[in-house]
Amino acid sequence: MMKRIKSISTRLAEADMVFWLMPLLIVLLIVGTVTQRWIGLYAAHHTYFSSFIIWLGPIPLPGGYTILGLLTLNLTAKFLFKSEWSAKKSGIILAHLGALILLIGGLVTSIMAEERYMVLPEGAQSPFIYHYTKRNLMVFQSNGEDDSQPTEIMRLPYSNIDNWNTDSLPFQFNLKFSCDNCNIIKREESSDYDENKTYAGMAQFMALENKPLEKEPEANLTGFEFTIFGADEGDGEHLAFDGMPKPIEIKSLGKTYTFIFGKDQSTLPFSIKLKDFVKDNYQGTAMARGYHSDVVIMDGDTHWETRIEMNKPLRYKGHTFFQSSFDQSEAGEVSIFSVVKNQGWLFPYIGTIVLALGLILHIIITFSRRRTQ
Repeated sequence: MMKRIKSISTRLAEADMVFWLMPLLIVLLIVGTVTQRWIGLYAAHHTYFSSFIIWLGPIPLPGGYTILGLLTLNLTAKFLFKSEWSAKKSGIILAHLGALILLIGGLVTSIMAEERYMVLPEGAQSPFIYHYTKRNLMVFQSNGEDDSQPTEIMRLPYSNIDNWNTDSLPFQFNLKFSCDNCNIIKREESSDYDENKTYAGMAQFMALENKPLEKEPEANLTGFEFTIFGADEGDGEHLAFDGMPKPIEIKSLGKTYTFIFGKDQSTLPFSIKLKDFVKDNYQGTAMARGYHSDVVIMDGDTHWETRIEMNKPLRYKGHTFFQSSFDQSEAGEVSIFSVVKNQGWLFPYIGTIVLALGLILHIIITFSRRRTQ
């Protein structure tokens, strides 16, 4: 057993593993970057880079986690078992340590980083960021009309919609239909329309139907339809969807239950104002060659004007803002940022400095030895 472990550790420490793994990593980076055009940034990231296996039809191929994991094992084994621990090799050892810190930083980022997005129309200011795919149905309870501060009694994740437990409500809540990306149609045009049914709220005028998912997950309109029975006010079929203009209110036993559905929302410790969004098209076409956003960080008395470009993100208070895409609304241009909160943001800086110092030290030692020969 010990011989087998030693044999595996010896193989892992061989330098030729890098020459097998690096071409795979380069191909993965190219494919993952190019396919962003068709499947979007979020999908490309999770399909190619944050995955152990990529399926090419029935053929499994190594994903980003697998390749980087093997590189980390190779470098760790080389560092621990095959390093020549001497002064003349100190530069190489330091360089290997820097590379290890970079890989460990990537692992910490992968585990702990929180990825969300922000949508800002020109001239607008907001502290809110939203999860790409996570949505919640929140239920608030207020004791009569004089209760100005309703209490949140339920937070139901959309990802678990088939197992929602609403038994604590004093009326029946029955899920009827859900769609990850919905098309809003007139109620009379829905396939199950029945003039004898009771439709309440917005469901009196509109219905939801499935449509294909969008390339960018933040563009999906998620929603569901449900039925309420046994309430004092509000019985009938209802619907809820992302960004619905009015919450649903159900009254029962002298209390009001308010239903709000939407994307999981977080609040930044500061806000961002979009001064100007600029898109540079290829000559003679409407295709974007590049685009950037001129923004103002509003943090108390601090008003900091800066720019976010496609390859130049903004970093502020542990959050990194990437210019991911844009949209055009009736009110004007809209800028969309990917927002990442990375607990391991220091690792790349430390690893790069250690790696650079190691290479510089190695060059100095090498030239010193040649001059003394």
